[in-house]
Amino acid sequence: MAFLAVLLALTGGLLWRSGQAGRPTSGAVPVSRRVYTVQQGDSLWSIARRMVGPGGDPRPVVDRLAGVNSISNGVIWPGEEVVMPSG
Repeated sequence: MAFLAVLLALTGGLLWRSGQAGRPTSGAVPVSRRVYTVQQGDSLWSIARRMVGPGGDPRPVVDRLAGVNSISNGVIWPGEEVVMPSG
């Protein structure tokens, strides 16, 4: 019983610290979000190429980057934060 109380206390503390306590949810809550800060000289293409590595096809990743970040013209700026698509 003491173990359960400690577990509940720890879980409640983690939820409070992550800002999720007391917020209504409609299903799964994202655990984390990867964000990349655009550097001088970056493009969606160069970011995608780094993500797929040598021999990988960056085209689908460019499309996902643009979609996730609502980038319709392909332009990104240094200092801009770009959400990295998962999977």
